[in-house]
Amino acid sequence: MSGLKRKRYRVFEAKPGQLLARYGRAEHWDEPDLCYAWGDRHIKPDSRMLMMAFEQVPVFEGKTLRQELEARGYDITTLRFSIEQKATPTPTPGGLAEGERS
Repeated sequence: MSGLKRKRYRVFEAKPGQLLARYGRAEHWDEPDLCYAWGDRHIKPDSRMLMMAFEQVPVFEGKTLRQELEARGYDITTLRFSIEQKATPTPTPGGLAEGERS
């Protein structure tokens, strides 16, 4: 088997307030596939929504977004999607958040 290289896939984690979709391993012993990660427990439903958008909801002639991208010749193993929540404005004693005007 000299000259053959095994492709390595990392297990990845999201930062707080971040959603990720990447090709890799959910756990070290899993087979590589499209995986999803969320940074906070309260945004786990948002990660489910992202997974549904890629893999469950038909978007074109009954195919999911993932199936349609693969059918059009895209390499799904190169997919990297990342989005972060907006910073929440910090409230001030006067009741308005910083940067807001009355």
